[in-house]
Amino acid sequence: MAPEMRRHCLPLFTALFALLTLVPCATGQERLHVVVLHTNDMHGQVQPRLATWLKDRDPLPVSGGIARVASAIRTTRAKLEAEGAVVFVVDGGDWFQGTPEGRIDEGRPYISAMAAVGYDALAVGNHEFDHGVDVLEAHLGAVRVPALLANATQPDGSSLTGTKPYEVVERGGLRVALIGFCAEDTPSITHASTRALVWRSPAEVLTRIRTELEGQVDWFLPLTHCGVGSDRQLAAAHPDLALIVGGHSHSLLQNGVREGKTLIVQAGSKASLVGRVDLWLDPETKAVLESRAGMIELYEEPAAAQRNPEVDKLCAAMTAKADELMGAVVGSLTADLPRAFDPFTSSPCGNLVTDAMRARTKADVALQNRGGLRTNLLEGKLTRRHLFQLLPFDNHLVTLTLTGAELETLMRTSVESRGGRGLEFSGLIVELTRGEGRPKLAGLIVGGEPLDPEKDYRVTVNSFNADGGDGYTQLAEAERREVDPILLRDLLAEYLDGRAVTPPTERRYRER
Repeated sequence: MAPEMRRHCLPLFTALFALLTLVPCATGQERLHVVVLHTNDMHGQVQPRLATWLKDRDPLPVSGGIARVASAIRTTRAKLEAEGAVVFVVDGGDWFQGTPEGRIDEGRPYISAMAAVGYDALAVGNHEFDHGVDVLEAHLGAVRVPALLANATQPDGSSLTGTKPYEVVERGGLRVALIGFCAEDTPSITHASTRALVWRSPAEVLTRIRTELEGQVDWFLPLTHCGVGSDRQLAAAHPDLALIVGGHSHSLLQNGVREGKTLIVQAGSKASLVGRVDLWLDPETKAVLESRAGMIELYEEPAAAQRNPEVDKLCAAMTAKADELMGAVVGSLTADLPRAFDPFTSSPCGNLVTDAMRARTKADVALQNRGGLRTNLLEGKLTRRHLFQLLPFDNHLVTLTLTGAELETLMRTSVESRGGRGLEFSGLIVELTRGEGRPKLAGLIVGGEPLDPEKDYRVTVNSFNADGGDGYTQLAEAERREVDPILLRDLLAEYLDGRAVTPPTERRYRER
């Protein structure tokens, strides 16, 4: 640069430097850096699993498991705190249900492993109630974890034993209210004891808590086991929220989504990844100036120095106990056994399970809710572990006597109201008509004959549906019932009986 130009530019450079030093937030160097590390829908995942969400890798790597989660959180947190960041570690609910390891002692060892990870707060998810409210309370009385549940209380208004509606955490001069919410439809999708609790909308409860804590905290961070759609509604009702950490819908939001100014994040499911949100705050006002979401990948086994020894010890004990029971081969499949994701298409998976139910009870019809079928199975040998992954819930068989008219009402509810939470079935053909909007029920065929409204039919369902689960309350009202205590996964093992089975692929939804 020529000397004459330098003389003219020097005052400008000096003024610009002075401006930048007077406004530290503009440089990013003196902003308060906050990082939220988050998981959700762990579902008892101890072992790493295939990273099926990767479409461009061959072969697919294995990812995750709680031991890798614990290691990633431990090392990332230490590095960030050494750099001066403020770090929070949270979970969006559904802790243990879904694997043989997670089912040991009704989930208590897995809760202990989560406690050892070092979470600041865990939202209570709907599957925490799968064994009943009293069992969850017993777990939380025995294992101390920071469990948060704000929108479900006992009838007298008190919190469940071992839970709080919120936790105020002060760290690095920042006071944050962590608040836990669970899906309002939990009473219809899990243990019947949840129906005795009082459930309220997250938006309503958050309004009350914000009023209660006004002036006492810098910002509010909801941990919601409600799904992305409900999180968007919460953000619309509280548009000044900077961040919502979610769960329930198993959404892999690589970079989050935004509803207005609110960043909404989830990290998929089954301990496959750890979510990371970086936020930069004004150090004086604590206003969030910038936020960015991403994922921490868990494809590599951590080095010894990075591991969490307590979590490793608990995982080893759970794996050893589960392997004793789950390694036995019970049969094989001659082809893949997929579930259906079109609500008006029957699936080989649903067909096989309901065929096994009907064969056991000799019923006219067998019904199975889609939400109870939790994975696809591949061609080849089947072990008890595979059947557990498919049918992880402790549901047994209940055979009801329904009139044809009652069965028609039930199936109309499934077709015209329940959508993706509809039913799979055996012994039944459901005829549909399609037009504008949702399909309509046009007719039912049972045993090759049109349904007779006056006739009695024996209908086998699982105990969850028999108690009115998934909104099928008319089943809970049926008085004539026969109970068979066999669990569905044990029933399927008995049905396979070591055989090679070809998945039934016939279409049981048909259009007129």
